[in-house]
Amino acid sequence: MTEKRLTIILYGCDRNLWRGGPLAIRVADVFAPGGPQLLYKGTADESTLELRLSLPFDAGQVYGITFSAPRHRPAWQLVRRQDFIRVAENIEGDDVVLRLMLVPDEPGTTDVAGGFDRLQQLGSPFVAPGSGIDEAAFRTLDVAAQMAFLNIEAKLRETVLDSVPLISVVRGVRHAAVDRVFLLFDAWLKARMPRAAEFAAAPGHPAAKGSDLPAHPDSWKHIRFAEGNVQLSFSRDTMRMDDGSSSMVHSADVDIDLGRGLAHAQEWLVNNVFKPGHKTNQALI
Repeated sequence: MTEKRLTIILYGCDRNLWRGGPLAIRVADVFAPGGPQLLYKGTADESTLELRLSLPFDAGQVYGITFSAPRHRPAWQLVRRQDFIRVAENIEGDDVVLRLMLVPDEPGTTDVAGGFDRLQQLGSPFVAPGSGIDEAAFRTLDVAAQMAFLNIEAKLRETVLDSVPLISVVRGVRHAAVDRVFLLFDAWLKARMPRAAEFAAAPGHPAAKGSDLPAHPDSWKHIRFAEGNVQLSFSRDTMRMDDGSSSMVHSADVDIDLGRGLAHAQEWLVNNVFKPGHKTNQALI
Protein backbone atom coordinates (compact mmCIF):
# COMPACT_ATOMS: atom_id res chain seq x y z
CA MET A 1 0.00 0.00 0.00
CA THR A 2 2.27 2.75 -1.29
CA GLU A 3 -0.26 5.30 -2.59
CA LYS A 4 -1.17 7.66 0.22
CA ARG A 5 -3.72 10.42 0.41
CA LEU A 6 -2.68 13.47 2.42
CA THR A 7 -5.33 16.03 3.26
CA ILE A 8 -3.64 19.26 4.36
CA ILE A 9 -5.48 22.10 6.09
CA LEU A 10 -3.47 25.31 6.22
CA TYR A 11 -3.96 28.18 8.66
CA GLY A 12 -2.59 31.67 9.01
CA CYS A 13 -1.20 32.92 12.31
CA ASP A 14 -4.67 34.20 13.27
CA ARG A 15 -5.80 30.54 13.39
CA ASN A 16 -8.17 31.17 10.48
CA LEU A 17 -7.87 29.30 7.18
CA TRP A 18 -4.98 30.51 5.01
CA ARG A 19 -5.85 33.45 2.77
CA GLY A 20 -2.33 34.69 2.08
CA GLY A 21 -1.99 33.75 -1.59
CA PRO A 22 -0.20 31.02 -3.57
CA LEU A 23 1.92 28.42 -1.80
CA ALA A 24 4.93 26.48 -3.05
CA ILE A 25 4.79 22.77 -2.14
CA ARG A 26 7.73 20.38 -1.86
CA VAL A 27 7.75 16.72 -0.80
CA ALA A 28 11.08 14.96 -0.28
CA ASP A 29 12.39 11.62 0.94
CA VAL A 30 14.50 13.03 3.76
CA PHE A 31 16.90 10.12 4.29
CA ALA A 32 17.21 8.82 0.73
CA PRO A 33 20.62 7.38 -0.24
CA GLY A 34 22.86 10.22 -1.35
CA GLY A 35 20.81 12.88 0.43
CA PRO A 36 17.22 14.17 0.38
CA GLN A 37 15.39 13.30 -2.82
CA LEU A 38 12.67 15.59 -4.17
CA LEU A 39 9.52 13.58 -4.95
CA TYR A 40 7.01 16.31 -5.71
CA LYS A 41 7.00 20.02 -6.44
CA GLY A 42 3.94 22.13 -7.08
CA THR A 43 1.81 25.12 -6.11
CA ALA A 44 -1.58 25.63 -4.51
CA ASP A 45 -3.98 28.51 -3.86
CA GLU A 46 -6.42 26.73 -1.56
CA SER A 47 -6.33 26.49 2.24
CA THR A 48 -7.39 22.83 2.07
CA LEU A 49 -5.86 20.49 -0.47
CA GLU A 50 -5.37 16.82 -1.12
CA LEU A 51 -2.19 15.16 -2.33
CA ARG A 52 -2.04 11.60 -3.66
CA LEU A 53 1.54 10.36 -3.61
CA SER A 54 3.43 7.10 -3.78
CA LEU A 55 5.08 6.90 -0.33
CA PRO A 56 6.56 3.47 0.38
CA PHE A 57 7.65 2.76 3.96
CA ASP A 58 9.52 -0.51 3.32
CA ALA A 59 12.89 0.87 4.53
CA GLY A 60 11.91 3.24 7.33
CA GLN A 61 11.45 6.23 5.04
CA VAL A 62 10.61 9.67 6.43
CA TYR A 63 9.04 12.21 4.09
CA GLY A 64 9.22 15.97 4.57
CA ILE A 65 6.36 18.14 3.32
CA THR A 66 6.91 21.90 3.11
CA PHE A 67 4.56 24.77 2.26
CA SER A 68 6.19 28.15 1.58
CA ALA A 69 4.83 31.64 1.03
CA PRO A 70 6.62 35.00 0.65
CA ARG A 71 7.50 36.74 3.94
CA HIS A 72 6.45 33.71 6.00
CA ARG A 73 8.27 30.93 7.81
CA PRO A 74 7.68 27.65 5.92
CA ALA A 75 5.09 25.28 7.40
CA TRP A 76 6.43 21.74 7.40
CA GLN A 77 5.75 18.26 8.71
CA LEU A 78 7.68 14.98 8.77
CA VAL A 79 5.53 12.02 7.72
CA ARG A 80 6.36 8.48 8.86
CA ARG A 81 4.65 5.11 8.62
CA GLN A 82 3.27 5.40 12.17
CA ASP A 83 1.24 8.43 11.08
CA PHE A 84 -0.89 6.04 9.00
CA ILE A 85 -1.33 3.36 11.65
CA ARG A 86 -4.89 2.99 12.90
CA VAL A 87 -4.38 2.38 16.61
CA ALA A 88 -7.52 0.37 17.29
CA GLU A 89 -6.92 -2.09 14.43
CA ASN A 90 -3.10 -1.73 14.38
CA ILE A 91 -3.12 -1.71 10.59
CA GLU A 92 -1.69 0.72 8.06
CA GLY A 93 -4.19 3.03 6.44
CA ASP A 94 -3.83 5.02 3.25
CA ASP A 95 -4.77 8.52 4.39
CA VAL A 96 -3.80 11.12 6.96
CA VAL A 97 -4.92 14.67 7.80
CA LEU A 98 -2.29 17.35 8.52
CA ARG A 99 -3.04 20.77 10.00
CA LEU A 100 -0.24 23.30 9.49
CA MET A 101 0.20 27.00 10.22
CA LEU A 102 2.17 29.64 8.31
CA VAL A 103 3.58 32.40 10.51
CA PRO A 104 4.99 35.72 9.20
CA ASP A 105 8.73 36.27 9.42
CA GLU A 106 7.96 39.27 11.65
CA PRO A 107 4.69 38.45 13.45
CA GLY A 108 2.95 41.14 15.45
CA THR A 109 1.01 41.45 18.69
CA THR A 110 -2.11 43.31 17.59
CA ASP A 111 -4.65 40.87 19.08
CA VAL A 112 -3.10 40.55 22.57
CA ALA A 113 -5.13 43.37 24.14
CA GLY A 114 -8.39 41.44 23.81
CA GLY A 115 -6.91 38.17 25.03
CA PHE A 116 -8.26 38.29 28.57
CA ASP A 117 -11.81 38.89 27.37
CA ARG A 118 -11.56 35.94 24.97
CA LEU A 119 -10.46 33.64 27.80
CA GLN A 120 -13.41 34.80 29.91
CA GLN A 121 -15.78 34.04 27.04
CA LEU A 122 -14.30 30.54 26.79
CA GLY A 123 -14.69 29.96 30.54
CA SER A 124 -10.95 29.23 30.79
CA PRO A 125 -9.52 28.03 34.13
CA PHE A 126 -6.65 30.47 33.45
CA VAL A 127 -9.00 33.33 34.41
CA ALA A 128 -11.41 31.52 36.73
CA PRO A 129 -12.34 33.57 39.83
CA GLY A 130 -10.26 32.55 42.82
CA SER A 131 -7.93 30.12 41.00
CA GLY A 132 -6.92 31.96 37.81
CA ILE A 133 -5.58 35.49 37.41
CA ASP A 134 -7.84 38.53 37.29
CA GLU A 135 -7.85 41.23 34.63
CA ALA A 136 -5.78 43.66 36.69
CA ALA A 137 -3.01 41.07 37.12
CA PHE A 138 -3.11 40.23 33.39
CA ARG A 139 -2.78 43.90 32.43
CA THR A 140 0.31 44.32 34.61
CA LEU A 141 2.17 41.60 32.66
CA ASP A 142 4.44 42.79 29.88
CA VAL A 143 3.37 41.95 26.33
CA ALA A 144 5.64 38.90 26.02
CA ALA A 145 4.23 37.40 29.23
CA GLN A 146 0.67 38.09 28.10
CA MET A 147 1.44 36.31 24.83
CA ALA A 148 2.98 33.34 26.65
CA PHE A 149 -0.12 33.17 28.86
CA LEU A 150 -2.44 33.12 25.83
CA ASN A 151 -0.24 30.77 23.80
CA ILE A 152 -0.01 28.17 26.56
CA GLU A 153 -3.75 28.31 27.26
CA ALA A 154 -4.46 27.71 23.56
CA LYS A 155 -1.91 24.88 23.37
CA LEU A 156 -3.35 23.10 26.43
CA ARG A 157 -6.84 23.49 24.99
CA GLU A 158 -5.82 21.65 21.82
CA THR A 159 -3.49 19.02 23.34
CA VAL A 160 -5.38 15.84 24.23
CA LEU A 161 -4.45 12.88 26.44
CA ASP A 162 -6.83 9.90 26.71
CA SER A 163 -9.44 12.00 24.87
CA VAL A 164 -9.16 14.65 27.61
CA PRO A 165 -8.00 18.19 26.65
CA LEU A 166 -5.22 19.18 29.05
CA ILE A 167 -6.93 22.51 29.73
CA SER A 168 -9.72 20.59 31.49
CA VAL A 169 -7.36 19.31 34.22
CA VAL A 170 -5.90 22.74 35.07
CA ARG A 171 -6.90 23.63 38.64
CA GLY A 172 -5.16 26.95 39.09
CA VAL A 173 -2.56 29.50 37.96
CA ARG A 174 0.39 30.13 40.28
CA HIS A 175 2.49 32.55 38.25
CA ALA A 176 2.85 33.89 34.70
CA ALA A 177 6.36 34.56 33.40
CA VAL A 178 7.76 35.95 30.16
CA ASP A 179 7.93 32.55 28.44
CA ARG A 180 6.02 30.11 30.68
CA VAL A 181 3.13 29.70 33.08
CA PHE A 182 3.20 27.87 36.42
CA LEU A 183 -0.01 25.90 36.92
CA LEU A 184 -1.70 23.38 39.19
CA PHE A 185 -2.84 20.14 37.52
CA ASP A 186 -4.94 17.26 38.81
CA ALA A 187 -2.53 14.77 40.39
CA TRP A 188 -3.48 11.92 38.05
CA LEU A 189 -1.98 13.71 35.04
CA LYS A 190 1.66 13.28 36.11
CA ALA A 191 1.10 9.59 36.88
CA ARG A 192 -0.24 9.09 33.35
CA MET A 193 2.60 10.87 31.50
CA PRO A 194 5.15 7.97 31.37
CA ARG A 195 2.65 5.91 29.35
CA ALA A 196 1.60 8.72 26.99
CA ALA A 197 2.67 7.73 23.47
CA GLU A 198 2.80 11.32 22.16
CA PHE A 199 5.03 12.58 24.99
CA ALA A 200 8.70 11.86 25.65
CA ALA A 201 10.75 12.34 28.82
CA ALA A 202 12.74 15.59 28.89
CA PRO A 203 15.03 17.46 31.31
CA GLY A 204 13.09 19.28 34.02
CA HIS A 205 13.68 22.66 35.64
CA PRO A 206 15.23 23.69 38.97
CA ALA A 207 13.49 26.07 41.34
CA ALA A 208 13.63 29.65 40.08
CA LYS A 209 15.92 31.93 42.07
CA GLY A 210 14.09 34.29 44.38
CA SER A 211 10.83 32.40 43.97
CA ASP A 212 8.78 30.34 46.40
CA LEU A 213 7.87 27.95 43.59
CA PRO A 214 9.33 24.44 43.86
CA ALA A 215 11.66 22.68 41.44
CA HIS A 216 9.92 20.88 38.57
CA PRO A 217 12.29 17.99 37.80
CA ASP A 218 9.87 15.46 36.23
CA SER A 219 9.23 16.55 32.68
CA TRP A 220 7.63 15.37 29.45
CA LYS A 221 7.49 17.08 26.05
CA HIS A 222 4.84 16.62 23.39
CA ILE A 223 6.39 15.20 20.21
CA ARG A 224 3.43 15.35 17.85
CA PHE A 225 4.55 18.38 15.85
CA ALA A 226 7.64 19.64 14.08
CA GLU A 227 7.36 22.97 15.92
CA GLY A 228 5.47 24.42 18.86
CA ASN A 229 5.32 21.42 21.22
CA VAL A 230 4.24 21.96 24.82
CA GLN A 231 6.48 20.79 27.68
CA LEU A 232 5.02 19.87 31.09
CA SER A 233 7.47 19.82 34.01
CA PHE A 234 5.99 18.66 37.33
CA SER A 235 6.94 19.09 40.97
CA ARG A 236 8.13 15.91 42.66
CA ASP A 237 5.42 15.95 45.34
CA THR A 238 1.69 16.61 45.34
CA MET A 239 0.02 19.34 47.35
CA ARG A 240 -3.50 19.95 48.55
CA MET A 241 -5.60 22.69 46.97
CA ASP A 242 -6.13 25.61 49.33
CA ASP A 243 -9.78 26.07 48.31
CA GLY A 244 -11.10 23.93 51.14
CA SER A 245 -11.45 20.80 49.00
CA SER A 246 -9.48 17.59 49.40
CA SER A 247 -8.19 17.69 45.80
CA MET A 248 -4.52 16.79 45.31
CA VAL A 249 -2.54 18.57 42.61
CA HIS A 250 0.96 18.89 41.20
CA SER A 251 2.64 22.18 40.49
CA ALA A 252 3.78 22.37 36.86
CA ASP A 253 6.10 24.58 34.82
CA VAL A 254 4.57 24.77 31.32
CA ASP A 255 6.24 26.23 28.24
CA ILE A 256 6.30 25.80 24.46
CA ASP A 257 9.38 25.13 22.33
CA LEU A 258 9.86 26.60 18.87
CA GLY A 259 11.36 23.41 17.45
CA ARG A 260 12.41 19.81 18.06
CA GLY A 261 15.79 18.14 17.90
CA LEU A 262 18.45 20.36 16.35
CA ALA A 263 15.99 23.25 16.13
CA HIS A 264 15.46 23.13 19.89
CA ALA A 265 19.21 22.83 20.46
CA GLN A 266 19.70 26.02 18.43
CA GLU A 267 16.96 27.76 20.43
CA TRP A 268 18.60 26.68 23.70
CA LEU A 269 22.02 27.93 22.58
CA VAL A 270 20.60 31.34 21.63
CA ASN A 271 18.70 31.68 24.93
CA ASN A 272 21.50 30.44 27.20
CA VAL A 273 24.87 30.93 25.45
CA PHE A 274 24.85 33.51 22.66
CA LYS A 275 22.22 35.82 24.19
CA PRO A 276 22.00 34.95 27.90
CA GLY A 277 18.64 35.93 29.31
CA HIS A 278 16.97 35.91 25.87
CA LYS A 279 13.57 34.20 25.94
CA THR A 280 11.72 32.23 23.28
CA ASN A 281 9.95 34.59 20.86
CA GLN A 282 6.29 34.37 21.85
CA ALA A 283 5.14 36.03 18.63
CA LEU A 284 6.64 33.12 16.67
CA ILE A 285 5.11 30.64 19.14
